[in-house]
Amino acid sequence: MVYNLGVDVGGTFTDVIVFDEETHELTIDKVLSTPANPSEGVLHGIEEATEKAGASVSDLDLLFHGTTVVTNMLLEETGSRVGLVTTAGHEDILHLARAWTPGPLYGWIGMEKPDPLADLVDTRGVAGRIDSPGGEETVPLDEEGVRTAVRELADSGVEALTVALLNSYLNPAHEERVREIVAEEAPDLPVSISADIVPEYGEYERTLTTVINDYARPQVIRYLEDLDTELERAGSTARMNVVRSDGGLMSSAAAKDRPVELALSGPSGGVVGAATIASKKGVPDVLTLDMGGTSTDVSLVEDGVAETTRQTKVGYREFKSRSVDVNTVGAGGGSIARVQLSGALQVGPESSGADPGPACYGQGGEEPTVTDANVVLGRIPGMVRLGGRMELDRDAAREAVATIAEERGTSVEAAAQAILDVVNETVHGARACRRPSVATARVTSSRSRSAAPGRYTRTRWRT
Repeated sequence: MVYNLGVDVGGTFTDVIVFDEETHELTIDKVLSTPANPSEGVLHGIEEATEKAGASVSDLDLLFHGTTVVTNMLLEETGSRVGLVTTAGHEDILHLARAWTPGPLYGWIGMEKPDPLADLVDTRGVAGRIDSPGGEETVPLDEEGVRTAVRELADSGVEALTVALLNSYLNPAHEERVREIVAEEAPDLPVSISADIVPEYGEYERTLTTVINDYARPQVIRYLEDLDTELERAGSTARMNVVRSDGGLMSSAAAKDRPVELALSGPSGGVVGAATIASKKGVPDVLTLDMGGTSTDVSLVEDGVAETTRQTKVGYREFKSRSVDVNTVGAGGGSIARVQLSGALQVGPESSGADPGPACYGQGGEEPTVTDANVVLGRIPGMVRLGGRMELDRDAAREAVATIAEERGTSVEAAAQAILDVVNETVHGARACRRPSVATARVTSSRSRSAAPGRYTRTRWRT
């Protein structure tokens, strides 16, 4: 018997599907994710699902793995400490960023930008210059300065190192030499150079994208190495393919080197799957929505094809990496509700995850979440068992939501409804669904008018 397996890791649950290549039967299983070590939850789910299918881990031929580990890391800012080596005089590049803020005009005047993923304290400028546009060396690389910078950063405790020098996309020689020096001075320190990750014009985007790669890299390396080891120990010889942000696949080894390409791994799998099902049903244009425990992902499929983009956006940050065009917001079932000092209710982006999870899971969670609000209002009926086995603690959900009710001076039910109103506006309003659908409608309208100048053309609004 030959079996293929698909596993998707979310912030709260890990979902597993086993497909029997001979009988075409599907076996589905769901287990709690293990945020401290995601590989544990994956292995547990794989073993449990294969057993349900009447097989063993050693019977698996192919393993397809989608994950929101990097997505959640960026949304919740729980990645690794990154050191940055850049050209002297350009140390503030991540702070300068672009003159852009999210939201409507003037809507974010008082917004405080999130801190860069590589702190100024962990940034070093080194002498050396590659010219533009010819890519000629005009100032030799200061190799002693590089060695000093690498030693300082390694001794300070950074977990990964990014090298992003000016104009390296034209000539990577200086970055490649810095990487060699890092291997000599700190051989155990993961290092990425921007000429490998994004060999393109645009200093800020190139630097940011490479820093994100290293922000996720140490944890992704540990995660995939643990998973590979445990699968081998369980007797598996299956080839593991990790889903990329663009819906394609990459090997485990490639994923360890370029985790930035996994930023929308889990969401892209959902979009490609939805596009496939919609196409088989004869529905070429659909808006997909995938709400998990930590985030909600929305994407537009036109003419049966999932749109892809070179600009990937997760939360506030937009960087250069090919992906399915997904709009991700930090709002999911585990998103935590809080009353701000102004009295306004905020839901997310912080999530209770799987440990301890929402209060209704009965695992020690005390903060009110979207799932707790749904339980309080009966949107999730009492007889429901999550994953077929987890019984919900309705009293714990009421106690958690009661903290919001007390601060707002309302009933528990009203507080629960307020939580759902906020998250629904985030998901279905301007921030998630409306943006891709209305933007596309405008483009479609423009194309329709230009196709027949001087004549009225009926526009099909894709909303």
